Amino acid sequence: MIYLYESNNLNYEKMKKITEVSFLITGFLVLSLLLVNFRATGQDNSKPVTALPDEVNKIVTASCTPCHTSEGGLMSRSKLNFTLWTNYSPEKQKERAAKMYAELNKGAMPPKAARAKRPELIPTKEQVETIKKWSESFPAGNK
Repeated sequence: MIYLYESNNLNYEKMKKITEVSFLITGFLVLSLLLVNFRATGQDNSKPVTALPDEVNKIVTASCTPCHTSEGGLMSRSKLNFTLWTNYSPEKQKERAAKMYAELNKGAMPPKAARAKRPELIPTKEQVETIKKWSESFPAGNK
C-alpha cells in the first residue's frame, strides 16, 4: 500500500514538473512570436512618412524615422511611432506633436548618443521652428 502511495506521489511530481516546463515553453514561444511580429512589419525607414505636411515630413524622415518607426527601438517607437501616425487620433497627434517640439527645443532629441554617432540627425534651429509652428497648428478643440 505504501508503494502505491509513493508511486502516485512520484507520478504527481513528474506531471507537475512537465506542466511547469510546458508553461515556460509556451510563454517563450508566445513572447518570441510577439517580438517577431514587431520586427516583421516590413516598414522601410527610408520612405517618407505620409499624412504630415511636406516640410515636416522631410524633417521627420531625416531626423526621426531611424528610431521612431515600427523598425526602431521598442522604447522609442512606444513613445512616438511615425509608421502609425495616421492611426493616431487627432488628440494624440496634437499631443505627440507638442511633445516632439518640446523635446527638440530642449535638445533632448535626438538623444546624445545618436547625436554623437550621427550628427546629420540633429535638426537645425529653422527645422525646430518649423516643428513648433506645425505643433501649434492643430485645432484648439483637440488636446
